Amino acid sequence: MDILQHVMDASSHAMFTMDRNGCVTHINRQAKERFGLFNHSSQSHPAGKLVTGDLVIMATSAMGVDDGNLTPSDLRKLNIDPHKVRSGDRIVAIGVYNEPAYKPVFKVLHRSEGGILRLETVYQGVPIRVSIEPGLASVTVWDLEYSIRYFRSICQMVVVDRHRRRVRFWEENGYSARREGVGNLLRGGSFVAKSPDTEMVVVGYHFRDFFEGQLFEEHVRQVLNGDVEKYENQEYEINGFALTASILPIKSDDGQPEGVIVKFRSIADIRTTIMERNAAIQSAERQFRQADDLYSAGDNAFSSLFGSSTTMAAAKEYAYKLARLDCTILITGENGTGKTELANALQQIQLRQGPFLTIDCSMLTGDRMERMLFGSTDSESEAAFRRANGGTILLEEVGELLPSSQLRLLDFLRDKQFFPQDSDTPVRADVRVFATSSQDLKGLVDAGRFRADLYYRLSAFRVDLPPLRNCRGDIPFLINNLMEQIRRKYEMPEKYLSGEAFSQMLSYDWPGNIREMESVLERAVSLSESDIIYPEHIWQETPAPQATLRQQLKCAERRILEQALLQCGGDKQRAMKLLDVSRTTFYDKLKEHHLT
Repeated sequence: MDILQHVMDASSHAMFTMDRNGCVTHINRQAKERFGLFNHSSQSHPAGKLVTGDLVIMATSAMGVDDGNLTPSDLRKLNIDPHKVRSGDRIVAIGVYNEPAYKPVFKVLHRSEGGILRLETVYQGVPIRVSIEPGLASVTVWDLEYSIRYFRSICQMVVVDRHRRRVRFWEENGYSARREGVGNLLRGGSFVAKSPDTEMVVVGYHFRDFFEGQLFEEHVRQVLNGDVEKYENQEYEINGFALTASILPIKSDDGQPEGVIVKFRSIADIRTTIMERNAAIQSAERQFRQADDLYSAGDNAFSSLFGSSTTMAAAKEYAYKLARLDCTILITGENGTGKTELANALQQIQLRQGPFLTIDCSMLTGDRMERMLFGSTDSESEAAFRRANGGTILLEEVGELLPSSQLRLLDFLRDKQFFPQDSDTPVRADVRVFATSSQDLKGLVDAGRFRADLYYRLSAFRVDLPPLRNCRGDIPFLINNLMEQIRRKYEMPEKYLSGEAFSQMLSYDWPGNIREMESVLERAVSLSESDIIYPEHIWQETPAPQATLRQQLKCAERRILEQALLQCGGDKQRAMKLLDVSRTTFYDKLKEHHLT
């Protein structure tokens, strides 16, 4: 082994070098691990390519992204009509390669539609389950599961030899570097062999054969040509990963670049790990906003709300469509889910440009509420509906309205006019109404505390905001956004969550939702004297006292399983070893907690 390779292997940094022509000359194990150039599977398959008659099973979270540039026309190879799909769609499909006689089975969710996508069937005598869930793409053939965890997008593909009844290919992390995306393979590309602890040969090949990223490639070219001295600690997206890297020249005796060394930040450095994680969150957020052409350039206040999990994305898109109409909107959800924030964002993107008034119905009672909303003959200027003419009124906690106010509101929504107190003369006003409620309005109707006719008129256009525990994929985005808001609010330097603190935030159920998370982070920021926030700074409520011991143990067990899977990057074999449980027990627990 030469001295340079020995030094690189001893380093905790991921790094590789290349010559003047861009060919890789050295690469260390850390870089191979980082980019999935090792195979850690316990199973094997030989090298090859798709052949006529192969059974192909695929699941892509966004067609054309991280899947070998898959296009609708590529799906003709599986007899899928390309007119039924489009770029950005979520697809699960089963078909026979290059065999027109076999009809495919597939499901599609367009990019604007949220939700989990699943397909389960017996195809050509093979039992198959395919699913795309937030953070996980999975294919199960017979009883063998092939799954890949992902952050922004992914594609899983499994190929079965129907005649020999065996799996002959499956995707694993690093498929982008190996050019094994489903698009590449459907177009005739080859796949490499897999066996435990094998690795790809990288030395001697051009770096672009394994490392893709437009900005990264341009910066390498500039350093090799001597146009730029070097790049240090730059953020890049390489093979779909958000990384911090330095590109440094290797100079000859005459001072000219004869190669470069690319060094990625040390994975052992806690601060670097935190920075790279935050960079990954920000990169994914940018990608989501750029890819989602539903929102215009002026809709930043709306597109930056909450996160982009499938559950929240569906609610956001529906809300956006309603905002562009001129209808009444009811926003429901638990306390702290962001109902008021959503209403304020909708106000900014709606077509109306008039006044925007907010009335908290829970803070006013009786006669005062009547005068505030509809005015009186003695003081007509108090009427909120008069002051908001041409604009919008937000009625927070509309379920708190007294019966008399409910009737007045119903009359206004129906006739666009209201009667001030002690007056028989109607006042017309062009006002749009947004309303929020953390109460179950239908339950209030059943209890006789809310008018049924008003409820049905309000709920005709209703947006339900999910609790945070049902969209955990949004937690990293929310942490990132809230930390930035807190920093600006108190004019403080940047602070970062340690890995353990971050994991603690991820595993908590957040009964108080986004509002509770904001309070927890504000407290943590104020308690932390350094720029790192540790678990002891994170104060969260304990499980509700009314929960039984069995319920609390089950909740804790689920969190332990989720944490182990998160720590092991979704690798179930590693998670099972980490928890030191048998295979039967481990998979029974995954099934019990719906984590399969």
